[in-house]
Amino acid sequence: MSNRKRRVPAGFSPDRRAALAAFGIGAAALAFQGKLAFAQKAPAKEPTKEELEAAWAETEKLVAKASTVDRPGLADWMQVQGQNLNWPAKYYLPWPAGIGHQVYQSWNGNKIGPPRATHMKAQNYYAWDFHIVRGDYICAARDGKVSNVSDQEPAGNENANVIYIDHADGERSVYAHVGSNTALVAVGDKVLAGQKICQGSNESMHLHFVIWKGMIDYPCRFIDYAAFNGVPQYGAAVVSGNREPAAAVTDEIKANFRKGEAAFSAKEYLSALKFFMAATLVEVRIQEYEASLERIEECKQLIDAEVAQAIEGAKSGDFAGADKRFKEIRKKYGDYAKGRIDAALEGLKSDPKFKEWVQKQQSERIWLEARKAEKYEKWDDAIKHYRELRKLYKKGEPEYDEIQKKLAQLQKAKILEE
Repeated sequence: MSNRKRRVPAGFSPDRRAALAAFGIGAAALAFQGKLAFAQKAPAKEPTKEELEAAWAETEKLVAKASTVDRPGLADWMQVQGQNLNWPAKYYLPWPAGIGHQVYQSWNGNKIGPPRATHMKAQNYYAWDFHIVRGDYICAARDGKVSNVSDQEPAGNENANVIYIDHADGERSVYAHVGSNTALVAVGDKVLAGQKICQGSNESMHLHFVIWKGMIDYPCRFIDYAAFNGVPQYGAAVVSGNREPAAAVTDEIKANFRKGEAAFSAKEYLSALKFFMAATLVEVRIQEYEASLERIEECKQLIDAEVAQAIEGAKSGDFAGADKRFKEIRKKYGDYAKGRIDAALEGLKSDPKFKEWVQKQQSERIWLEARKAEKYEKWDDAIKHYRELRKLYKKGEPEYDEIQKKLAQLQKAKILEE
C-alpha cells in the first residue's frame, strides 16, 4: 500500500462511512488526520466528522454566492491569505513530486497589490501563479476527467492555452497559460493526481491555477503543503508531493472489485458490499473504483426495496411479519442494513399508529447502552436506560419481564455498593 496520504473521496456519503465503520474496514482511514498537540498542554478536542462537514457546508454557502473578495479565507492583499478557513484539502500541487516552484502570485494579489496584481477580480480571487516554464511538467492536481484542452495557440498568444479537469464533486481545476502543443491528454481522458498533462510556457513564465465551480472561483488547500493552512503565499518556494498512486494501491482496488463482483454474482450481497466499499476507501478514479461506486448504489437500492416491502406489511397491520422481515434483512446484509431500516422508519415516527412499533424497532441502541453501563457497573446510567426501555413494552411481554428483573438486580447492586 502506498504511504501517500490521499483524501476522503468526494461524494463519500455518511451512509458509506458509517457502513465501513460497522464492517471494521480501514478504521484508521476513517479518522480525521492532523491531531493538534501543544507542549505541556492537554490536546485540543478534535472536531467530529459531523462538525467538520457542517463547517464545510457553511463555508460553501458563503463561497458560492458570488466571485467577490468578501469570502472565507480571503484577506487584504497585504495580509496572509487562507487563515482560519474551514475547507477540506482535496488537491495536490500541480507538478511532479520532489520539485519546487516559486509562487509568483497568491490569493487576492497577495503582497503584490494594485495595479500589478491580477488576482483581485472575479474568478481569480482564489487563484495562484506558479513559476513554471517550458520543459517543466504540469500534473493533474486531483483525479478527474479532462473537459477542455486548448494548446494550439502559438508563441505570442500562449496565455490563451488552457486545460480543464472536472472532478467528482462538481469542482473544476483550471491550468492556464500552458505551452503550445505540449498537451499530453485529450478531452474525455480520465486522469489521476500526479499524472503529467502538459508543460509550462516561456511566454507567461507561470502556470495560472484556480478551482472553479459554476464559473465561481473556489478555495483550494493543498494536501502536500502544510504551512499557512495549505495555502502557499507570495514568494514562497513550494515543493510538491504529487505522486501518482502506487501500483499496489490500484492493484488492491482492482482485487477488491473482482471479489465484490464474484460475491454479487453469487447473491452474497453482504460480502459484496464489504469488497466494494473496500475498493472505494481510497479515491483513485480508475474504472474499478467507479464501477464499485455504482455497485454500492445497486446494493443500497436492493436493500431499500426489501425494507420498503417490510414497511408496507406493517402499514397493512402485519407488524409481526415486518419484524420477521427486518430480522431476515439484518441477517442478510449485516450492520449496513440497520441504517437503511432506521432511515425508512423515520417517516412513521409521527404517526400514532406506528409510533410504538417504530420505537421498539429503534430500541437496539438503548439496549446496547444499558448493557454497557451494566457491564461497567455504572448503576445509575444502567437504571436510566432500562427504565427508558420499559416504556416501550407492555406487561406480559418477555422484554418487559426481562427489564423488570434487570431493574431489581441493579437497584440491589447499587444498594450493596453504597
